[in-house]
Amino acid sequence: MKKWEAILLKSFLYGLPILVVYAVFSYSVDWKNVPQSDNVLRMLYDLGGLILGVWMILAVSLSLRLIFSGNFREATLSKLTLIKEQDERESFLTGRAAKSTMLASIAILIFLFCLSCFQVYYYTLPPEQVVEGKTKVISLGMRLDLFADEAGKAADAAAGGKSLWSYSGLPFSSSSIILGLIIWQIGFYHFSIKRMMK
Repeated sequence: MKKWEAILLKSFLYGLPILVVYAVFSYSVDWKNVPQSDNVLRMLYDLGGLILGVWMILAVSLSLRLIFSGNFREATLSKLTLIKEQDERESFLTGRAAKSTMLASIAILIFLFCLSCFQVYYYTLPPEQVVEGKTKVISLGMRLDLFADEAGKAADAAAGGKSLWSYSGLPFSSSSIILGLIIWQIGFYHFSIKRMMK
């Protein structure tokens, strides 16, 4: 790992606790009611914004370096995920665990993809649309959006009727799904290694 890459990584990691402290501080202060004459709070607010901006640039730079530099990626992520390869047996187990993790992750991604596309609506029909006394309808659909479409998610399938239950995609944000997948991959990898070593 090059010296500047080590500095980049340490700055990113050491910046995290500073940002957490700043976030707690920033959340606890009612900034709308802070008087203009309170220079200390204003200076802390501005300094925190500057630190956040610099840290965001570091985070993007680190991410790009992880994507395009194989040596840096291996050195950094091996430490982060506690991967150790001291002999041929451990290298073999690492490869098997990585394969298991990749296949399990693809299975989860397929499952999440299906859940994000499917739509189910259960609703009552308005009186003028009732056919042969049947007042309730289940509507099934599929939606594939390449870009976020908030208007599409709020589609009214009941067409004037009363919605009883609906499902139109995953209720989680993309950030929480990505974070969950990162935690899942690291956790499943370690679970696979421990299971193979028994």
